[in-house]
Amino acid sequence: MAVPDTHLRQIARWCEQRIPAHYRHQVRVEHTVRGSNVTILEVRAPWREDFGPEWTRRPIAQLRHDGTRWWLYWPDRNTRWHLLQDVPAQTSPAALLDVIDEPGRAFWL
Repeated sequence: MAVPDTHLRQIARWCEQRIPAHYRHQVRVEHTVRGSNVTILEVRAPWREDFGPEWTRRPIAQLRHDGTRWWLYWPDRNTRWHLLQDVPAQTSPAALLDVIDEPGRAFWL
């Protein structure tokens, strides 16, 4: 099931607004799409030469679309995804993106 383009643009804008432009050479927030799942990633510049030139990518959250509603998932330390039980499904990803930034949530370490 394809993710609506309007929702993808909304998610892309949200990701871009997380990090000020003058810091994006060090850290970015990006998203990837696989089927009807959108994964939010924290992407960091290489910080040690012996680790190589690749940027590191850490999953932050996953939004899953079932055709009408969006669900929010969080990753455990093994990157297994778990539904956030206290957050109801939404018809748009906007409210779920706001939850990711709520104080007390464990998305950003």
